Amino acid sequence: MEKVKQHQNLLIAGGVFILILIGTLLFIRMGNEPDIPINPIQNPIPIERENKKQEDLDMRSDGHAFIMIDIQGSVKSPGVYQMNNGDRVMHAIKKAGGFLEEAEARSVNQAQKLSDEMIIYVAAKGEEFNHQNGNAQNNNSDKLNINTADSEELQNLSGVGPAKAESIISYREENGPFTSIEQLLEVRGIGEKTIEDWKDKIEF
Repeated sequence: MEKVKQHQNLLIAGGVFILILIGTLLFIRMGNEPDIPINPIQNPIPIERENKKQEDLDMRSDGHAFIMIDIQGSVKSPGVYQMNNGDRVMHAIKKAGGFLEEAEARSVNQAQKLSDEMIIYVAAKGEEFNHQNGNAQNNNSDKLNINTADSEELQNLSGVGPAKAESIISYREENGPFTSIEQLLEVRGIGEKTIEDWKDKIEF
């Protein structure tokens, strides 16, 4: 009976030893495991910023974002220049190097807004030019240039009041200069009878 009791005690002691050994091994293994770094959560780019960035890109690639003008006459560097839509004649003159000493500054309207394919001619002192609209008279035409005329000048045409003049100017700014008299039919309030009356009074 005593041997049986001793045998049981040995089994219990062996079991306890095994449990202690397993626990020790697990503890050592856990202690040796490398720490796993926790990646910080990346802040997402706000949708508004992404949209704004795309809008800026679209503006740069939009055909109406830039315009081409031809500046001639008494400026330091005549030629064709790329300008921003909404620039004025004074910006074009500055880009062309400014006036020459012999330039007649009054020959151009420096506050006039530029339009695509616009020709700016700066007259020299002593050269005849149209004082009313500030354009040099380098030809003998008395016709009104529908692409450069301002609101007041457009109202000299028959049937044109302030509202219709602004419609013509708005069309030019949004679609570029007129290239034919038929294109004027796309302006609200202008019909075939009107352009028939204007055909000998306007130029492009």
